[in-house]
Amino acid sequence: MRKVIVSLLITVAFNLASASSESDTSLAKLTSMVQSFSSLSYQGVFVRSQGVAMNSMKIRHGLIDGVEYESLIDLDGDKIEVIRIDDSVICVYPDISFANTAAPVSAPLKQFKELNGDRLLEGYRFKLSKKIELIAGRKAQKLTLLPKDSYRFGHAFWLDMENSFLLKHDTLDAEGKVLDRVQFTDISFNPTLKKSDFLPRLGTYSRHVVSVTPKMTDNKWHFTWLPDGFAPVWRDARLLNDRTAMLLLSDGMTSISVFVEPTDTIKPYSVMEMGATTVGEMSRSLLTDILRLTIVGEVPEKTVEKMLMSFAPRTMQ
Repeated sequence: MRKVIVSLLITVAFNLASASSESDTSLAKLTSMVQSFSSLSYQGVFVRSQGVAMNSMKIRHGLIDGVEYESLIDLDGDKIEVIRIDDSVICVYPDISFANTAAPVSAPLKQFKELNGDRLLEGYRFKLSKKIELIAGRKAQKLTLLPKDSYRFGHAFWLDMENSFLLKHDTLDAEGKVLDRVQFTDISFNPTLKKSDFLPRLGTYSRHVVSVTPKMTDNKWHFTWLPDGFAPVWRDARLLNDRTAMLLLSDGMTSISVFVEPTDTIKPYSVMEMGATTVGEMSRSLLTDILRLTIVGEVPEKTVEKMLMSFAPRTMQ
């Protein structure tokens, strides 16, 4: 009997050590992935699909004379471009009238630049595949983040075997259905890039985007419930205007934005979903105020609804 118990203890210890080793290896690969976005020179085309919507983008990134250059062009529709030279950002539109109505182009790779390993371990298990796959003509290894609960989505990353660059990313629901996908169809590293490759095209309208340091205010609210691993990114609330404040939470992978605005009317709970993104809204009477609450995040609808109902003033603690 003692031999059986000892054998079981050894097996459990081995499994725990293996899981810990796989987590350490996976976190190291994710860290290398994030570093590759800014340290490598690359040029390629990727496709992003969200639900039934799909569009393709061309990205160029390089370090020229010690300065970081990046260009992102929407290849569908009117070919809006965003050029970044270190911290200077330029949006390029077909003309001035189009600039007043077009939504800015965003790079989906940037969402992973704030990965937090400690929080990831609270919310996800890691699975590193031994199978080597081919993505955009490059050898890649698949790393899957399996959620420990039903309040977040799963993620699958295909990382370049040579440099850990992210070649493909899937956001997955509980059944493994792909909700959102970013995949390179063509990618080359160390391309010959010049400063002239990052100039606005002739005949277009360019607008410099100035990053304004937002005003902050005391965070008067909290959540009586949050999924494990989720915590505020900012200690204070960010003021978007005279009426609207914003809170930001993250589990180390996924961010959830919370917008708080005073209102005069009670609005029932409503929700909209597009791919992995869920937008929930409702008005609640809290103490002497009626607040319109809006939550936006790449999380299941049940998470958004439960967070809306868990929102409370700190004085109620």
